[in-house]
Amino acid sequence: MMVTLLRKELREQWRSNRLLVVAAVLVAMGILGPLTARYMNEMLGSIPGTPEGLEAVLPPPTAELAVSELADNLAQFGLILALLVPMAAVVGEKTSGTAALTLSKPVSRGAFLAAKLLALVVTFGLGISLAVGAGYAYTGMLFAWLPVGGFAQLAGALLIYLLFYASLALLASTLMRSQLAAAGLAFGLALALGVFGTLPAVGTLLPSALLAWGRSAASGVPIELPWKALVTASLLIPGLWAIGWAALRRQEL
Repeated sequence: MMVTLLRKELREQWRSNRLLVVAAVLVAMGILGPLTARYMNEMLGSIPGTPEGLEAVLPPPTAELAVSELADNLAQFGLILALLVPMAAVVGEKTSGTAALTLSKPVSRGAFLAAKLLALVVTFGLGISLAVGAGYAYTGMLFAWLPVGGFAQLAGALLIYLLFYASLALLASTLMRSQLAAAGLAFGLALALGVFGTLPAVGTLLPSALLAWGRSAASGVPIELPWKALVTASLLIPGLWAIGWAALRRQEL
């Protein structure tokens, strides 16, 4: 039954072009990172009226800068996608009546919600893999070929980070009665986490702490894995699903 539900979700991701959009946006950002690092100084220098000495202030184009641009692009644009893609996952089906039709069959609400989470894992896993692969290729061609294992670690860190926020958006879609309310709740929670994440005691616990580790690994300068952030993400992703499942069980569809 779970396989059937997952296939249904993946077909919906494909038919609605969400899978294609996620992959296209992330790959574009993955390519843009190394390109920006390599050519930004030259582009600014060629613009008439650019203040003298600006190029000396800007960081020199290096492989490390390319990795930093790559990681920042994927984290920022990936976060937006992670909040938008699951926005209608549950509330959209509730308002259209599709959820009631699906759950009228011998399908548990837990399996219904788990299939949606697994589809997000596949969608963002594919998108991040392609994007980091493209970023690795462009970094190698424009700068130097860095250890591929480090880029694999960066991809893993980004995937966990995005899945946390996708799980948050999926929970919002389960709790709310409209897509607009779900979007407001998801973005509000993400904003609150961003604010609290600036506190050192809190920031080390959030999945965003994994990004610095992944960035350093891809640059060839590995640092200690932030275990607290990894444990937090490992608990919160299924925990958010469990909260959504408990809420969905009490809802009349």
